Amino acid sequence: MDNLTQYAQEGFECDLRGKPAIALCPLHTSSPAGMAWIVGAWLKEQGFVTPNGVRMSRGYTMRANGMLLDVKNCRSIIRTDLASKN
Repeated sequence: MDNLTQYAQEGFECDLRGKPAIALCPLHTSSPAGMAWIVGAWLKEQGFVTPNGVRMSRGYTMRANGMLLDVKNCRSIIRTDLASKN
């Protein structure tokens, strides 16, 4: 599964109502699709635009909207492309 944008879009469109995304994700959160769904919800929560170009990278990292995200812990997504530029 190369393009996970569809799943991220579903997470982006979900109304979390103050609940953690991991609690509302309809997919297995350890699957690429589930991680993409949670990334979509995170993007919305952080004020980013609609997800695009969402795909798995190496290990537990994903690319979304031109960013590299560490999704090892779905409760705490970390943007790693900023850390690597220092």
